[in-house]
Formats: sequence, structure tokens, C-alpha cells
Amino acid sequence: MTFYKNHPIYGFGLPARGKRWRSIGLVFDPDYPAKEVKRLECGDVISASSEEAEAYALKLCKAWIDGLGSPPTQTN
Repeated sequence: MTFYKNHPIYGFGLPARGKRWRSIGLVFDPDYPAKEVKRLECGDVISASSEEAEAYALKLCKAWIDGLGSPPTQTN
């Protein structure tokens, strides 16, 4: 587990078909590290190794945390 902007985050790869890996990222509450606040999965991106999947999962977590401070975008 690593920390990003005070949030504990964890990324891992889940085996998929054909020796491929899916990315799963978990973001935890900074005040209660055992409490999961967001689970991020990306079924569209399949990695060739568990390390690639883990790295991508951490990127997903960081992007989600970065989006917490931005105002919501309006769509017309």
C-alpha cells in the first residue's frame, strides 16, 4: 500500500483470459485507513503483466483523488 495526497491507495492485477491482467485500484479514507472509499476497475484496458496492471491501477487511484478537488463539470 502506498499513499497519495494523504490517501492510502492499493493497486493490483487480477488474472484475465489468455495470460492477461485486469487493473483494480482501491482508495481508502485518510482518517480511517481500513475503510475503502472507492474501488476502481477498468475492464477496457488489459495488461500483459501483473506489474503493468498494478501500475495502471495506481494511476487510476491518483486520477480519482486528483478529481476530488475539482469542481463538477457542466454538460449541456
